[in-house]
Amino acid sequence: MIEKILNLRNCTNIEEINKLQDEVINSNNPHFMFIFLYYITKANLDLISEKILETKNYKYIHLLLSFFKLNNYSKLLNYILLNNNDSSYLFNILYDVDCIENDYRLKIINKIILIDDDYYIIKSLYYYFVVLNLYDEILFNKIKPLIKKKFSININENNYKIIFDNIIYNENSKKDPDGFSPNYHKGRKSYIPNIIVCHINNTYSSAIYHFYNKEDEVSCHYLIRRDGHIKQILPLCDSAFANGTSVNENSDVYYKLSSSNLINSVKDNANYFTFSIEHESFDGSLTNEQLKSTVKVMREIIKYLKNEFNYDFQIDRNHIIGHNEVNPIVRKNCPGDKFPFEKIIQLLKE
Repeated sequence: MIEKILNLRNCTNIEEINKLQDEVINSNNPHFMFIFLYYITKANLDLISEKILETKNYKYIHLLLSFFKLNNYSKLLNYILLNNNDSSYLFNILYDVDCIENDYRLKIINKIILIDDDYYIIKSLYYYFVVLNLYDEILFNKIKPLIKKKFSININENNYKIIFDNIIYNENSKKDPDGFSPNYHKGRKSYIPNIIVCHINNTYSSAIYHFYNKEDEVSCHYLIRRDGHIKQILPLCDSAFANGTSVNENSDVYYKLSSSNLINSVKDNANYFTFSIEHESFDGSLTNEQLKSTVKVMREIIKYLKNEFNYDFQIDRNHIIGHNEVNPIVRKNCPGDKFPFEKIIQLLKE
């Protein structure tokens, strides 16, 4: 089915489009329906979004809200608020849906507060008050006693950004784990890796936790904290669990879905021929210290390729890319619109 959709993406014949649309809808498969919407510009957005909602599949409801401006936008959000009590999922709606109205932002945050999940309460408050730089007096007055109770801290209109910043990054001073992550493929399966993929993770401590937890099966080559601290997670000779693509066309990370021509032309897992650099950031913006460290790490990678393979890495936007170019369906906002690709490339060329 996915190959049928991809083959039809440049089609202008309405009859052919409608025929495949009927087939996709009749499948009752939210994955097929979403991919059809993503690639076929003449798809019936209102109809298919309703059909996806009928499947009650939260993953694809999330993706719908993230990628499309929907006429039934409020209906989908109300469904989520009424039926979903997963604070991680609710935070990701808050984080990923660009067109969300402020009333719904506040409803989502209040739902997370009601669930009483400290970790996501702080993340959502930090995202709202600091990253988005928004302010709501009713919400602020509601959380003041909450912060006092949970963290024994008094916040006010003058210090709340600093307080939220200190709380969310309070574990960054912990000692890094020794050694490398257990999550990797040994070697490079005979490939010469020729792509550097940039990622973001909200907090350094969260990234470290997941990269060193074998059950999570995620990793990268380098992790760069906001203060510029560099932690090497894996040796460059091994493949990280970061940019996985699949040869299974029913997967959300099917290799042909990649927007990178270098990746969608190789029928294999992109982890084998890529490097990964993770950055502590909510929106892709980097501190000056992070920028310097990123350039330093990329120079180390370029030197490694020359020494190990006598390969000259090409410093351009085809070879230095974002995670969203590898997995555009599931990683739309990684590393975010504010990630300074052009500045990095400029500095590398100097």
